[in-house]
Amino acid sequence: MATTFSTEVVDGSTTAHGQVSLTLDPSNAPWIAYTTPSGDVVLGRRSDTGWECERLPSEPAAHDDYRIGLGVDEGFNPHVAYQSRATDHLIYGVRSTQWNFEEVPTSAGLFPDRIRFPSMTVNRGVFSEPPFKNRPHFAYQSGLSLWHATKAPPKTDPTKPATWKKNVHVVDESNLAEKGWFPALTFDHRDETLRIAYFDDLSPAGQSVRRLRVATMSPGTDFVGQPDSWHVQVLHGGQILGEHPAMGHSITGESIVSYCERTGRTLNVCVFGNFPESPAVEVVTGDVDNDDVHPACGVGHPSRICVVYGSGGRLRFATRTGIGTYAVEDVEAGGAWSDVRFDDVGSPHVAHIAAGTLRYGVGDMT
Repeated sequence: MATTFSTEVVDGSTTAHGQVSLTLDPSNAPWIAYTTPSGDVVLGRRSDTGWECERLPSEPAAHDDYRIGLGVDEGFNPHVAYQSRATDHLIYGVRSTQWNFEEVPTSAGLFPDRIRFPSMTVNRGVFSEPPFKNRPHFAYQSGLSLWHATKAPPKTDPTKPATWKKNVHVVDESNLAEKGWFPALTFDHRDETLRIAYFDDLSPAGQSVRRLRVATMSPGTDFVGQPDSWHVQVLHGGQILGEHPAMGHSITGESIVSYCERTGRTLNVCVFGNFPESPAVEVVTGDVDNDDVHPACGVGHPSRICVVYGSGGRLRFATRTGIGTYAVEDVEAGGAWSDVRFDDVGSPHVAHIAAGTLRYGVGDMT
């Protein structure tokens, strides 16, 4: 079944460089964060009259292989996060009446430290208590380990102000392998379980091997003050060289991770959850034709796994039609830094860069 996309220009100045992130606010309106060649972070929002783009009053972002963190809370306040070009510190900003930026104290919640591979999501919280709703969550690599951070009030006294202290922890500690390459964190739609998909890296041991891993948080709720814990599993091991994971979840309980596998030059999807074959790795396509592909994935209506990616100078949209089979459609020219989100009725929203022009589109899967 073909998907018809209606697309439009977001920023036609030809200064869209990369690091594109797309999100939808509570009204399903799209917001897009991206960078310019100088590292300025730009935020675009689609209103009734068209796209409004603003350069954020913050320091430049480091140009690297990860997206600008972006989320919009229930109050329609945008949140952004990125790595500083000057210091390699994690910068976080939120706007209510005006923008407020700060350096995240990434070392145990006490002081800022150098990080790599930052990622952010905002939990709007269907089941969370009000003090813990609309909070930003971060994943990043520091000291060769994977870390998680959030800014929230103490669990022992939710009436107190939100703080970083005691809310910054190691998720997967480095041992023989580095942990925390390209993390992507999301909340499950069904029960707000937080998961982080990422790669470890065995290259320091003389190999060129990365394994796809996922860390699942178990909130500490048995007694007051109990810390959160993490369960880590390997989803795809062996002789692979993976990068750029993106994660989505279905309403039926399965989770998916899309990623590039450079050894076989394929675009893969790993499906995992409560079924006998889990985790199951599938090849979406073997035509990944360059080293700058940033795929993204999600689950549309009716529970169809979809992946967007760039190949051959085109934006591609792949839909899972059966176990291990995907129908790939050519959307339009471009495809760099492609991203996708699904709205409340399961329609796909896409963003990508075509020759310096930022573009956005929405698809009809009916």
